[in-house]
Amino acid sequence: MKKSLLLISILSLLLTTTSCEEESSYSGYSVNFKCDMAYHPFNQITSFGEFITVRAKNGNKSYEVTDAAGNTTLHNLTEIELRNRYYYGLGGLIIGTPAMCDGKIWVYDWACPNCDNARYRLDLSRDATGLATCPHCGIVYDLNIGGIPVKGKGRTLWKYRYSKFGTEVVIIN
Repeated sequence: MKKSLLLISILSLLLTTTSCEEESSYSGYSVNFKCDMAYHPFNQITSFGEFITVRAKNGNKSYEVTDAAGNTTLHNLTEIELRNRYYYGLGGLIIGTPAMCDGKIWVYDWACPNCDNARYRLDLSRDATGLATCPHCGIVYDLNIGGIPVKGKGRTLWKYRYSKFGTEVVIIN
């Protein structure tokens, strides 16, 4: 009886000390968005070091895309797209290919993860440095190296997974 009680105690201790996990950088916010990289402005997604932003507009009946140069395009959703219910995470999406990477696209939430509020969208540099700054807390993130803070202390940007089918990118979370 004492041996089994000792064994249970040891196992419980081991489980509690080894069950600590590293905090995930993947967001729990809902995303359902797709785009075709064959068409502007989404063709910029594959350009190294360039990022575009996407966010809901007009009560989620359209979305706004800002390209790498800062030009804005409004896309009204079709009836089919409205039925599919597009979601854009907490503050919108940042989509692009880092300057020094293996050519894979990265998708981040546009909102600052430390402020965790849709109002605090990051200001993206448009000079291909890949830096994004929170206007509220001042933390600067580098989109080219995983969205880590390079000025100030805080968590890494929220990331989203995606699938690629030919030229179409589907982001679902």
